[in-house]
Amino acid sequence: MQPREYARLYQAEGRLWWFRALRLYIRRLLPKPRLGLLVLDVGCGTGGLLETLLNMGYRTIGLDFSVVALQYASRRENNGLVRANAIKQPFAPVFDLVISIDLLEVETVDPTLLVAEALRVLKPGGYGLFVMAAHQWLMSEHDRAVNSVRRFNLNQMKALFTVPEIKIMRASYLFFILFPLIALRKLFRPTRGPNEAGSDVRVPPTPINALLYGLCWLEDQLLPVWNMPIGSSVVVLVRKDD
Repeated sequence: MQPREYARLYQAEGRLWWFRALRLYIRRLLPKPRLGLLVLDVGCGTGGLLETLLNMGYRTIGLDFSVVALQYASRRENNGLVRANAIKQPFAPVFDLVISIDLLEVETVDPTLLVAEALRVLKPGGYGLFVMAAHQWLMSEHDRAVNSVRRFNLNQMKALFTVPEIKIMRASYLFFILFPLIALRKLFRPTRGPNEAGSDVRVPPTPINALLYGLCWLEDQLLPVWNMPIGSSVVVLVRKDD
């Protein structure tokens, strides 16, 4: 990710409708947390999700390879931060929950190796939750700004978890209600050169931000009973056999 994007991310994570909605979805999809369970956020970025997980009662460790990202994350309340490669993690299988958000699409990451390593450090009986951008035809300036080179559909995402000891508990698209607006913006937004590319991480005016979040809140009410048929992100929740 370009260094300037970390500053935008740090400033926007607490307010931007997309991040707030994603935290809603994660809360909805995860098994009911028990106090003290240990969670690893692989590719923790500037630490916004770590803060949410800590407030949910988890013990948290954030892993990222970017020094800049970890510097921002260190400004937030958290249990621990580790600089390491996501495909060569310095951990034994000790985690009750492993989460990876928008890391599988990054240019320097091999999705198969990342998933294998994330599942390796998961305890038997533990859960893994993985989110990534959906649909390769939606590649846009935002993806270039955050060094993303791939977007998977649901079947491609599920194919990463076809190993004997792993059971897929949920697999769905996210941001279904807003998908037409998101797709139109990505497809028709003017494109700038690689050195000028900027992400979509900007907080819109308060009424628009509140409206977009409200529509995502409605979608969150459907998640317990319905897997979304399409969306701009894809999520898979898995469980490792005891």
